[in-house]
Amino acid sequence: MSTSANLTVRMVRAAVRTSIGHPTCLDESLALWWLLGRQGIRSELKVGVRKEGEKFEAHAWVERDGTALNEPEARHQHYAAFDAALASLPPEPR
Repeated sequence: MSTSANLTVRMVRAAVRTSIGHPTCLDESLALWWLLGRQGIRSELKVGVRKEGEKFEAHAWVERDGTALNEPEARHQHYAAFDAALASLPPEPR
């Protein structure tokens, strides 16, 4: 992972840890994905689902080159990710 991407991941994690309220994995992942995109660092926003007993659960994370950036414990591996890209950032105006 590039130095810039690594720093951005650490900054977003710090913001989540110190924020008021309880940001969701989707909140964190959207912020990280957007910030990386603004720096020209390509990444993918991933959303996965699973059924645990009678409970339906969803989880979000950000990947770059097949590696989850904001998932040090590999929690995302317990979810079936959607195959298609959910969104892409528009190009920066020149």
